Amino acid sequence: MMKNALRVFGLAACISLLSACSNSNDSLRPEQPPNIIFFILDDVGIDQMQSFGYGGESPPQLPNITAIANAGVSFRNMWAMPECSPSRALVFEGRYPLRTNVTDAILSVDLANSQVSPYESTTPKILRAAGYSSALFGKFHLTGSNINQTGIQNNPLNFTAVHQLGWDFFKGWQDGAPFPIDTTAGGVAAPGVSYSCGFVPGGESPNGADAGACYFVDNTCTEIASRAEAPTPGRTCLERGGIFVPDTLCASEPPPALDFTEQNGYYVGQLVVNQPDGSYQVYPPQDPSGAARAYRSIIESNWAIDWISSQSADAPWMATVSYSSAHSPFQQAPASLLPAASLPASGLDCTDVNDQRVISNQMIESMDTEIGRVLVEAGIATITDGVLEFTPEHANTMIVLLGDNGTYAPVVKGPFDPERAKGTVYQTGVWAPLIVAGSLVNEPGREVTAMVNIADVFQLFGEIAGIDVHDVVPASRPTWCRPASYPSAMPPPPACNCSPSRACATPRAGSGGANPTAPTPTASAPGRRKPVAAR
Repeated sequence: MMKNALRVFGLAACISLLSACSNSNDSLRPEQPPNIIFFILDDVGIDQMQSFGYGGESPPQLPNITAIANAGVSFRNMWAMPECSPSRALVFEGRYPLRTNVTDAILSVDLANSQVSPYESTTPKILRAAGYSSALFGKFHLTGSNINQTGIQNNPLNFTAVHQLGWDFFKGWQDGAPFPIDTTAGGVAAPGVSYSCGFVPGGESPNGADAGACYFVDNTCTEIASRAEAPTPGRTCLERGGIFVPDTLCASEPPPALDFTEQNGYYVGQLVVNQPDGSYQVYPPQDPSGAARAYRSIIESNWAIDWISSQSADAPWMATVSYSSAHSPFQQAPASLLPAASLPASGLDCTDVNDQRVISNQMIESMDTEIGRVLVEAGIATITDGVLEFTPEHANTMIVLLGDNGTYAPVVKGPFDPERAKGTVYQTGVWAPLIVAGSLVNEPGREVTAMVNIADVFQLFGEIAGIDVHDVVPASRPTWCRPASYPSAMPPPPACNCSPSRACATPRAGSGGANPTAPTPTASAPGRRKPVAAR
């Protein structure tokens, strides 16, 4: 305990966690380690973030993420891997792809040795030693997904992968992204007709309709007509989990062409559940419960809220809310989650690049709405007059919000270069947002410009739980480095012994403040490249 009290590791050095600052602050740390809510934003780079000084000419409006930043610490020099699986493996293992062989986004063709091994010391396994229970909701993408016969053969962990990697509970998708949009809209498209966004548009569009029957997987049906608050019945039906048959009334039997087995972007997808006892359930799109049919950001949040609400106050927990958004395909989010003045999007073309930029903005905005709802319904915050405010002492909870890599090329914001976006090691592909807030953060509302790496988040989780990850990870599976240690009351050492990311550096003088000017990316900084104006 004395050793941990005198050592500051990785991100904790920049955040100034009260638990590890000095002996004089030991009394300020609660007897029970804090709960952790870890939000992962998929394919949301720093170029999208107005709170970091970016967002282009039309930034997504993210009031809740901005409120978290104002109540915490923003890391504006955080570097990830250029694709989903390598970044996520690094977050939960602290080991670079060259050690784990997770070198690319995992696909069904990837063999087991290119997926995360059950022998790794993952975050939930390490936190279990401190009494934590852990759950993950939404996108997984650390192993294969059983998406086809090849995937089944290459994924020996099968549908229990998340459990075997250490999580007590999982509800979500093993796939790396939502399925492509079903352009037949559930089998209702006439020959030669394609619905690019997966639903029947309104009557102002070709092959659209302003009224019809909405059939559900449990054999019920509701007739829907256009109205002011829901002008596009086909979209409304999809949001409710149904299939819309235009210009008809409900019949005793659904039309034979309806296909409830087809996955459809963000609204229909095969759901996998891992239980604490190792059992699992799979809910296909046609499951009568309708569990696999709803907008992903909403149900990912619902699952997290339900699990958090079920946890005992006598033991710490970690909930990872791994949103699927804003990964492609780009598909309209429910209008109910968007700012009041949002552009109507029902008539947009989900294959058009300009329309995709509008849709992507709204997908990120809807995710921001759901992040706020998770924090409110978990008892960590309130929203008053549209402003998210944390409850006193944040209910002994730490909030970590992370983008897993840079933004996908079609929706990159200027001045960043869409030709060097996600999938490349240029800055637009690997520069991602990281915000940490909560009960242990000292001096909230500041920004840190010291360079950190996504690997350091692995160590941060250990620090929050009062664990030195270097002491518990077996020597046979070395983590990325051992940062220099020093008493926090003393000046930092002249150099770290662990770079390239210099995670143990402390904030530079003058880096704090609620609204500092965003630094201009330069070509001289290590691992960075001056952005080219987006075309």
